Amino acid sequence: MASLVSSLPILPKREPDSHKGDFGHALLIGGSLHMPGAITLATLAALRSGAGLTTLAAPQTTLQLALQANPCAMGLPLETTPVGFLAPDNLSKILAKFSPGCVLAIGPGFGREPNQDTLAVELFRHWPGTAVFDADALNALATTQTLLDTNSPRILTPHPGEFARLTKIPASDPIGQQQAAIELAASQNLVIVLKSHATLVTDGVGIYRNSTGNPSLAVGGSGDCLTGIITALVCQGLGPFDAAVLGVYLHGLAADIAHEQLGTPSTLGTDLIDSLPAAFRHYRKLIDSIEVSDSKMEKNPRTTNEKPDE
Repeated sequence: MASLVSSLPILPKREPDSHKGDFGHALLIGGSLHMPGAITLATLAALRSGAGLTTLAAPQTTLQLALQANPCAMGLPLETTPVGFLAPDNLSKILAKFSPGCVLAIGPGFGREPNQDTLAVELFRHWPGTAVFDADALNALATTQTLLDTNSPRILTPHPGEFARLTKIPASDPIGQQQAAIELAASQNLVIVLKSHATLVTDGVGIYRNSTGNPSLAVGGSGDCLTGIITALVCQGLGPFDAAVLGVYLHGLAADIAHEQLGTPSTLGTDLIDSLPAAFRHYRKLIDSIEVSDSKMEKNPRTTNEKPDE
C-alpha cells in the first residue's frame, strides 16, 4: 500500500565552484505553429528553476518567438508537417541530443495530429533518460491500444481531462482517478502528477498531496510552467518523484506569491515565472529552519515531556 509523504525533498545547495555542467540539460519539445506560447512558458520556467542548460526544440517560427522572450535558452529547429505540426522524422535528431544529465520534456503547445502523435509515443519508448510528458503528448499516449513499456523514468502531468483519456475514468470521479493514478504508477513504474486544486503526486509507493496554490492557477499556461519547473529539478539531481513533489509545491507557492501581489483574475503564467525566485527563497529559508531545528534536537534529544535532571 502506498504511504503518505509530508516532508519536502531537499534541493542541494550549490557549491562555490559549481558550473552549468553540474545542473543538467533541459530539452523541451513542443510549440506547433498554432501554439507557440506554451512551450515558451515551459522554457522560461526551466531557466528560472535552475537547469544548467536549456534547449527548446520546436518549429523555426516558435524558436524565434521563444528566444526573443529569453535569449538564455538554446534552440533546436525541428521539421514540420505541411499543416504546421512536428514531423515524425525528427525522432533521430532528438535522440541524438541525449547525454548524461539531459532531461526531456514534451507536450506544451504540441497540438493534435496523428503523425505527430507517433513522435511522442516513440520518444516515450526510446528516450534513454528521464522524460516529462504533458498536455497533448499525454493525449498522444492515450491513442495507443496497449500500455507502453520503458525502462527509463517517466513523469506524467495530466489534468483530470487528460487522465480520463489515458484511463477511461471520467473527470467527474476524482476519487476513482486518484486511486487509478496510484495503481497505474505502481504497475508501470511511473510518477504521475494528477493536477487539481490539491494536486496528487504518486509513484505507486509514496503519495504527496500539495497544499500550495490558489485559483490564480486557473489560467492557460500555468501547467506549462509546472512542466518546466519539474524538468529543471530533475536536471539538478532530484529523483523523478522528489522533483515532481517539489515542483508542484514551488509552482503553487509562486502562484500564492503572485496572487498576493496581483489577485485573481489578473495573474498570468508569466507572473508565475516572475514569482519563482521568491518561491525558491521562501523554500530555502524553510529548509534551513528545519535543518537548524533538527540540529538542535540532536544536541538536546529530550522531548517536551521529559523533566530536567534534579
